[in-house]
Amino acid sequence: MNNRKLFNLQLGFAFSVLVMISCSVITYLSLKDQQANKSLVDRTKYTIVSMNQILLDLQNAETGQRGYLLTGDPKYLAPYRRSKDSLLINIEQAGAFFSDRDLQKQRFDSLGDIARKRMDILDQVMDQKVRGDAQWMTTLGKGRSLMDSSRRIIGDIISREEAVLEDHSRKLESSSKSTGAFIIVASMLSLIITGLLFWRLRADLSKRNLLQLQLIEKDREISGRINSIKEIANRISHGQYDLSVQDFNQDDLGNLAESISRMTQSLKASFDELKESQWKKTGLATLGQHIMGNLTFQELSQRVLAFLMDYLECSNGSLYLFNRGTLDLVHSAGMDGEIRDSFIPGQGIIGQVFSEGRTRLVSGLEDPSRNFISFSQGNLPVEQILVIPILHEGRAVSVIELGKLGPFRPNALDLVEMVNSSIGLAFAAAENRKRIQDLLEETQAQTEELQVQQVELENLNTELEAQATKLRVSEEELRVQQEELINFNQELEQRSTMLEERNQRIAVQNMEIKERAEALAMSTRYKSEFLANMSHELRTPLNSILLLSKILSENEQGNLDEEQMESCKVIWTSGSSLLNLIDEILDLSKIEAGKMQLEIRQVDIPSLSRDIKGMFDPLFKDKGVDLKIDYNIQEVGLSSFHSDRLRLEQILRNLISNALKFTHQGTVSIQVSSSEKEVTFRVRDTGIGIPVEKQKIIFDAFQQADGSTKRKYGGTGLGLSISKELAKLLGGDLSVESVENQGSTFTLRLPLDLSMDTGSPDEGPIAKPEIQEPLQNLPVTPPEGFDLAALPEPVADDRYSVGQGGRFLLIVEDDIGFAKALLDYSRKNGYMGIVVTQGDHVLPIAVNLMPVCILLDIQLPVMDGWQVLEQLKGTPSTRHIPVHMMSSQEARKESLRKGAIDFINKPIAFQQMRGMFSTIERALEKGSQKVLIIEENPKHAQALAYFLDNFNIVSEIRDNVKDSVDSLTQGNADCVILDMGIPDRIGYEALEAIKSVKGLESLPIIVFTGKNLSSKEELRIRGYADSVVVKTAQSYQRLLDEVSLFLHLIDEKPNDQALRKKAYGSLGEVLNNKKVLIADDDIRNIYSLTRALERFQMEVFSALDGKEALEALELHPEIDIVLMDMMMPNLDGYETISKLRKDRRFSDLPVIAVTAKAMSGDRERCIAVGASDYISKPVDVDQLISLLRVWMYAS
Repeated sequence: MNNRKLFNLQLGFAFSVLVMISCSVITYLSLKDQQANKSLVDRTKYTIVSMNQILLDLQNAETGQRGYLLTGDPKYLAPYRRSKDSLLINIEQAGAFFSDRDLQKQRFDSLGDIARKRMDILDQVMDQKVRGDAQWMTTLGKGRSLMDSSRRIIGDIISREEAVLEDHSRKLESSSKSTGAFIIVASMLSLIITGLLFWRLRADLSKRNLLQLQLIEKDREISGRINSIKEIANRISHGQYDLSVQDFNQDDLGNLAESISRMTQSLKASFDELKESQWKKTGLATLGQHIMGNLTFQELSQRVLAFLMDYLECSNGSLYLFNRGTLDLVHSAGMDGEIRDSFIPGQGIIGQVFSEGRTRLVSGLEDPSRNFISFSQGNLPVEQILVIPILHEGRAVSVIELGKLGPFRPNALDLVEMVNSSIGLAFAAAENRKRIQDLLEETQAQTEELQVQQVELENLNTELEAQATKLRVSEEELRVQQEELINFNQELEQRSTMLEERNQRIAVQNMEIKERAEALAMSTRYKSEFLANMSHELRTPLNSILLLSKILSENEQGNLDEEQMESCKVIWTSGSSLLNLIDEILDLSKIEAGKMQLEIRQVDIPSLSRDIKGMFDPLFKDKGVDLKIDYNIQEVGLSSFHSDRLRLEQILRNLISNALKFTHQGTVSIQVSSSEKEVTFRVRDTGIGIPVEKQKIIFDAFQQADGSTKRKYGGTGLGLSISKELAKLLGGDLSVESVENQGSTFTLRLPLDLSMDTGSPDEGPIAKPEIQEPLQNLPVTPPEGFDLAALPEPVADDRYSVGQGGRFLLIVEDDIGFAKALLDYSRKNGYMGIVVTQGDHVLPIAVNLMPVCILLDIQLPVMDGWQVLEQLKGTPSTRHIPVHMMSSQEARKESLRKGAIDFINKPIAFQQMRGMFSTIERALEKGSQKVLIIEENPKHAQALAYFLDNFNIVSEIRDNVKDSVDSLTQGNADCVILDMGIPDRIGYEALEAIKSVKGLESLPIIVFTGKNLSSKEELRIRGYADSVVVKTAQSYQRLLDEVSLFLHLIDEKPNDQALRKKAYGSLGEVLNNKKVLIADDDIRNIYSLTRALERFQMEVFSALDGKEALEALELHPEIDIVLMDMMMPNLDGYETISKLRKDRRFSDLPVIAVTAKAMSGDRERCIAVGASDYISKPVDVDQLISLLRVWMYAS
């Protein structure tokens, strides 16, 4: 029955498929025929259109020619030329339509020849007309007959094509009708066959549905069993080998479950065996590390016993060593009560194990109370004792006894057997070393004895005959000793062989260590590359922030109010702080060395409070939270202290930012207080608080009070841990007090003077440099209402006569007798004098009366001389006053470094006093002072010289050590700026050469460097230099401050804007209307640099990559200079400069390379590819402008 149904189905489907195939074939053939007819129709249409276009081109050309002949106007030649070009193109394209039709092709070829002749005649007529030849009318008549021929041929071609078009169109219509009728008939027949097949199939499907339901039920059962087996298999794959599959059905799945159970048991046994084997191998390797080296018996015994007790988890143990027939106790651990010092072989278990040479495990002790471990609370009995003989070359050399509270591991005996030979070999090696040492000492004693005997023989030479017998005996003894020495040397050779084998093993281990070190070095190199790239990504946006905020803060156009200028200054200050932090984080040498350099300066608390409030006020106002700073200088009694301001600000920023983040309403207050030895900052908030159990972990790295994935507040968890470590580094501590839902108080305690910290350098990973106070941050405002008469007058001085004219000195000395002597000598030399004995009186007198010089003692009451000098050099109006330091302590170098003109030791003789006043006279009489610049890059040196010239500082440039020393010895400079970007060797040679010349020992030297100096390099440089300035975005301004300090120049910051306008005026003559191309992939950098350069009326072109830069130069070859970023997409700066230099037009074009990836070798690489100069990001605008001025002058 089923076969018959299948046959009927196959027959029906076959017939249906046959009909469909027939229909498809016929339809395909019909469609193909229609497509061919359509293609012929389209070609015919295209042919007719082409002929009409050719005729139109001929007519247009003829019309344009007539217009020109009639009017002589050249504008009629435009349609003539277009038609001529179009005609040739159309003839070329239309030729393809006639390739398979001979008659039409002949007509078309004839048409082409005639058309070309027609165009030639037109050209000939035009030429004759232009030349004024009267024959052009005759030639014009010849062209008319060619035009008529062209029209006739085109008409014949079109007529033939229209006839062909009508024939093909009729065939296409007939084919379409017959194809439609056949499709309808075939479709009806297919529907009838399909209906019959559907009726037969529906009956069969009903029966199959019932069978399907039964199969589904069976499938569910099998799926459940398979899922159970799958779950067991997954758990086995995760290491659970104590499972079994409970499936007792006698089928394939049941057999599979039983196989999985057996596999689980086999895997468990295998992994247990592998684990035990790994435990034993690890123990053997660890023991090898413990017993390595030249150890004595006592050291070796301690290490072996400590290892076995630790690895086998034993509670006590002892080690006996065989020596001269007895086993002597060498070392024990965890023993209490009576313990025997020695055994003889065979005595007790110790002696039996030694004699038998077999390990014994003693269990089930009859009297456990006699074998116990002692603790402070009592005794615990030992459950098992393991006695191990240590064997070497088949004989026992030692016995080890181990006791354990519980049973030993099953494979403990296997481990003991594995390490036995290693321990035995170590003891034998120790014994051999001892024997070698003893033999060596014995040999030396014998040698000394032989020398004594030889002396005795020489003294008794006259009695040779009487002592002949004794001499032969001595010779025999020597022979015996020589044989003993030969045997001893042979034994030494054997020991040497053993030592050589051991050294080979050590060499293999050293090779492995070397490979690990190389892998570590590669990892460090990858990390360095990553940090260098991150440096580029961080510095690029920050560069724009610093440039634009600096430009806005200067307010050259005067369109900003005070609040807006203050906001710009806050942006610039914050950006500068962020740049300093980025430089510190990305300083690879310091990160890899694990050290962070501190800059210990005098921190001005009022200035710090203002900066903090200015930085956070906008944020607190936006959130609606109050910020209060509780600091009153009268109540606190402290205005400044010594610490690292940058790190202190970082801690306070972290604490205040956290307080703002977790406080939604209320107040965040900052309270400053002080005690005798420390200053305290408390940051208190009314926020969400910290639970007690979380307060212990918030200072750990990557830990937060709420560390879940659903936490409300973000963050890395590093802020408080970094703050905690920075507080320790600054010699203080950071703690927290908090009540949940009420708020938190973070307390930062710091020492008042971090420079007095005498802690060991090992106490922290970061070294502390010597103090460098920033002059601009010192508390230098004198008290209001100054009254000289109100100050004490310890000596009858000239304070009431200083207003009548004349020069006067300010003498600061607490020794009244010495102060009076200085006053008398001053008067003899034509100076009036004022004497003060306290350091806090100096600044008000200096600010209000302006003495010509100050004689300053270091040890003063209230405020010492160092603090006074810092105040004077930090106050703009007193910075230029020469200060001569005096002290009974040697402090010459530090005095000169801090800006004093000279230093003299007390007590002072008359001749020394005369020399001191001579120094003062020279300082007062000296006119314009000069700075010597030592720099290998002449353009950078000229740029720096131009910058200093804007502030009326004369400079001289030298590029080598010899010329520099010659210039200094001639007295041509009062200060030196040495660029350490030149090779280190030359830089150090210059420092040593200058300081070695007599008379130049006190010459101020400023090192100007772009290198990241290590602590060792900085320490070496500071042995010669008075200041180190690192090249940053404000390095030129910092350099100006240092030069002004050492040359005692009057601070000209009040006229800074006037000086800048003067500088801009002179620069305008050089840079005005000059064209500069800025190539940078960051549009923010282009914008900020454009704003900076447009102030000098420079025309700025921009490009986002090297390709655009080259295109810009092609369009504007008159560009005068290029600023080229070296890291750009598509075509970087190196490739761009290389291609640019290959063009002769730009071979001398100045190109300044700009890069943020300040790695060693960058400058050399930029110069090698053709850059004219090099500058690093963030760009110092003053340095950039100076460089542009230099290169514009040069070009």
